Amino acid sequence: MGAARDEARLAHAARFELARTVEDVLARRTRALFLDARGAAQAAPKVAAILARELGRDQSRRDDQIREFQLLCQNYVLT
Repeated sequence: MGAARDEARLAHAARFELARTVEDVLARRTRALFLDARGAAQAAPKVAAILARELGRDQSRRDDQIREFQLLCQNYVLT
């Protein structure tokens, strides 16, 4: 699946399916956190940017979402 399609699906989820947080998207909706915690942590900024754009959130809120999710990811990284 292409990046544009992924972005469109995320925008749709934010607009119509009440996706509100990076954790909601990357843990619950896509299961990315559980399948690849490092990859999910890397995807967090892009997901946060799309959510911020769709939901009218500011830079501070976006940064908080990224920071919180990346801290959560540390609990799921296998060493």
